[in-house]
Amino acid sequence: MKSAYKAVAFLLVLTLILAGCTNANTNQNRNKAQEPLQTTVTAQGDADVTGTGDGIDLPPPEQQKITLRLNWKYKGEFAPFYVTKEKGIFAKYGLEVAVEEGSGSVSVLQVISQNKEEIGVTSAVEPVQGVEMGMPVKIIASYMSRSPIMILSYANNPVKSPKDLEGKSLVSSSGSTFTSVYEKFLAFNDTNYDQVEHIMVETGARNTLFLNKGADAVAVFSTNEYPIFEQTLGEKLVPLYLADYGFDLTGLSLIANDKFMEANPNTVKRFLAAVNEGFAYTLEHPEEAAQISKKLFPEVVDEAIVVEQIKRTGELALRPEGKAYGWIDGDKLSTMVDRLLESDLMEKRQSVEHYFTNEYLPQ
Repeated sequence: MKSAYKAVAFLLVLTLILAGCTNANTNQNRNKAQEPLQTTVTAQGDADVTGTGDGIDLPPPEQQKITLRLNWKYKGEFAPFYVTKEKGIFAKYGLEVAVEEGSGSVSVLQVISQNKEEIGVTSAVEPVQGVEMGMPVKIIASYMSRSPIMILSYANNPVKSPKDLEGKSLVSSSGSTFTSVYEKFLAFNDTNYDQVEHIMVETGARNTLFLNKGADAVAVFSTNEYPIFEQTLGEKLVPLYLADYGFDLTGLSLIANDKFMEANPNTVKRFLAAVNEGFAYTLEHPEEAAQISKKLFPEVVDEAIVVEQIKRTGELALRPEGKAYGWIDGDKLSTMVDRLLESDLMEKRQSVEHYFTNEYLPQ
């Protein structure tokens, strides 16, 4: 319905008017840089590449101190960013990066669109909507080229296809991306809306309802709740990924302001090259990444769960051979925009190049 898009648009515009964000303090301690990992970084379109003394084949960063604003509190899919910092990889690339927690993708989009912070984490949905509203932002990397949105069910009453939802109850979080596309997802997969009991509650109540078997199925993220639920229940659950049924809504993306990128191309290139190394290291060493996370967030991190969250993240980090982590598939993004239009989460579209760039990724 058009009202769904208008609600999203209203929320985005309202945050732009009312919310005020200050630049995060970047004076954080850094570990000594480690030995270089195997990564080749080349300048794109820079004829005057100069030596910087750090062994990186790029001009010096225009801005050394930057903030990476996450869209939520710590969870395993964010581990690569903290590993990149704590292993000294950002420092190796001449950057001092403050990795700061956040309170939602809409607020991150607002901060980046106003150029108050340098790089932010959202899904691909919010920046695409923002571009349609005239916000000067682009997606510069996406570390989940396959959507993490999924439906979980119990093995003794499984939902193995959307059609299996008929005659069952499904709980989801109010205001979530899944809830926004739910009706169109059913229609796209020839599932009768009236034969599914859809329960919309806040996230905490959603989890409790499913774990207490008050609902047959639940909509969650594979990189977050999936391993938590299985550990809590002590049993394997049945996964159904929306990406397998026409709704591949890209997650874990990085966005930046157009003006910031234009003024700081080498800063952005160095940042993404560092994250590429850190991402690869995290996926190769999930246990060490979980230990680093535990040290930083002792009150909230369960190392066993974080290891599983990292592994789930790795399963979604698909990329063509030879491409860096974060590489964006324009065709897939274009299909995602089609789904947003069909779900009334957008009213119009531009050519896909308006939404993203691979220009700053290591080649």
